[in-house]
Amino acid sequence: MELIYPSELSPAPVAFRLRLADGWEPRPHASAAAFAVDTRSPEQFTVNLLMLTTRVRQDAGLEELVEAAQSSPQTAQFGPTVQRRIRHEIGGREALLSVLTLDRPMPLFQAQVAILVRRDNGVHDLVHGYVTCPATLAKQYGAVFRAMFETLTIGV
Repeated sequence: MELIYPSELSPAPVAFRLRLADGWEPRPHASAAAFAVDTRSPEQFTVNLLMLTTRVRQDAGLEELVEAAQSSPQTAQFGPTVQRRIRHEIGGREALLSVLTLDRPMPLFQAQVAILVRRDNGVHDLVHGYVTCPATLAKQYGAVFRAMFETLTIGV
């Protein structure tokens, strides 16, 4: 017997596509599915987009999975405060959009998108994206972040 990846029991993560705003460029990242930066970022902080895919086995709902991620010890170290969450359809799929402020290492604004891709075999993919900028630039970047998230398509 062999252990094979990807396979029916362990499929490869779902593919996705997202259109970057003008001035943004993809960059390599060690642990993200995809990563991009705004080449016109201010000197003190590189405005960035981090996309992850996480394998999920439990039958938790999208909101429960997002709450778990936002309250994890890894996130807690940044002093997050959830400002709002809204359900929204993106690319024909149910999405949860979140807006957070982070206190550390400096005041930051973060927008998040999450889409749960359910599979027949009980193994699901959570596709989640995080865009972050200094809190003082939230008004400037908020619409840009939302516009990029609106272009997210799954399974391409």
